[in-house]
Amino acid sequence: MKIINLSGVLLGVAVLFSQHAIADDVEYKVKAGYLYNFTKFIAWPQDKSETFNLCIVGGDPFGGLIDPIEQRSAFGRPIKLFRFNNLNKEQRCHILFISASSKDNLSLKDIRGDHKTLTVGETEDFAAQGGMIGFINRQGKIKLQINLKMLQRSDLAISAKLLEVSELVEEEAND
Repeated sequence: MKIINLSGVLLGVAVLFSQHAIADDVEYKVKAGYLYNFTKFIAWPQDKSETFNLCIVGGDPFGGLIDPIEQRSAFGRPIKLFRFNNLNKEQRCHILFISASSKDNLSLKDIRGDHKTLTVGETEDFAAQGGMIGFINRQGKIKLQINLKMLQRSDLAISAKLLEVSELVEEEAND
């Protein structure tokens, strides 16, 4: 009869989960970096907001990883984070990040009318479904998909430099 070393098994499981957590941390640090850097490659129309607002809708996959962004500024205004379980139409969002967990709860049709908000999501087909920028994971690297038509319909201006490092996608036809 073979005796299993329980502490060895538990250590192995802990290492496996910690590696997964580390991979998630890296993924969401990269995504948080992109969200901040969009402020350098996208221009918003002027508004009277005292802060530049980054809103996260759905389950927050960043946790505390994105919190340091509030120590930065964009367009001469401090960045402020807002987290919502559901879309809050009362809150002005300059960047609206829609987490994968909110996919079923939020229709992009709900936010298409706001031409001053950059919509960013993390589901595989986000940009093709009508979002502006989608994060996709390709071979362990976070890549950008951009729906240029949606950006062109907005009041936002995107830098050619950002387009150069992104994959352009067409919006899927709605039958």
